[in-house]
Amino acid sequence: GSGHPPKKLRPLDEWKAGREKAIGNPDWYIYDNTIRKLVSEINRHLSTSKNIEKYKPLDWKLIKAMIWTETGAAVAAWKTRPIQIGNTGDEGIKEVVIPARPRKYNIIIPKTWNTYLINKTDLIRSNPEYNIRAGIALLMIKMSETEKDKIVYDNENEDTYEVVEGDRGYSSIAKKIGTTQSVLTKLNGVKVIHPGDKLKYKKAHLEQYI
Repeated sequence: GSGHPPKKLRPLDEWKAGREKAIGNPDWYIYDNTIRKLVSEINRHLSTSKNIEKYKPLDWKLIKAMIWTETGAAVAAWKTRPIQIGNTGDEGIKEVVIPARPRKYNIIIPKTWNTYLINKTDLIRSNPEYNIRAGIALLMIKMSETEKDKIVYDNENEDTYEVVEGDRGYSSIAKKIGTTQSVLTKLNGVKVIHPGDKLKYKKAHLEQYI
C-alpha cells in the first residue's frame, strides 16, 4: 500500500455503504414477513372502514425503508426496537399506549391491535414486532387528517315531537328523542321553543370520520 490510512467516509457515505452491503444479507430481511402482515392488517382495516374516506393503501416497503433507516441489522437495537419508537425522550410512544386523542385512535387503529399497544410500553421497547406495530400505528395517526362529525340517519321516517315543560332547547330534546341538534335545526329552523310546540325530527346520530 501507499502508507496512507484508509480514507474516512463521511457519516452519510458510511451509512449508504452499510445499506449497499445489506442487499442479500438475510439478517436485514428478517422482519419482511412481520411488516407485510401488519401492513396488510392496517390496510384491510382502513380500506373497509365506513369512517375513513379516500384511503390510499400503505406500501409495506415504506415501513421496511423506515427500519433500514432508523436502525439496520448492524446495530444492537435492530433486535429489540427496529423502528425506534419508545427511545428515551420519545414522546411519540404515548400516542399509542395512552392515546391522547382516543376518537382518532379508535377510528384508525384496528381493535385487534389494542392488546399490543394500550399500556404496553415495556413490550414496545423490547419486542421487535410490538415495536414495528407501534411505529406503524403512530405513522398512520400522524399522517391522518383531523376527525370530523357526520350526521347518520337511522332511518328515513319523519316523526313529530311535542315540546313539554322542562325542555331547555334543541340540545336537551335531541338527547331525549335520539336525534341531533343539527337535524332539529334543519327541519324546524332556529326558534325559541314553548311547551306544546310540535317539532319535526328524524332519528339520527353523529359519527366521526377521517
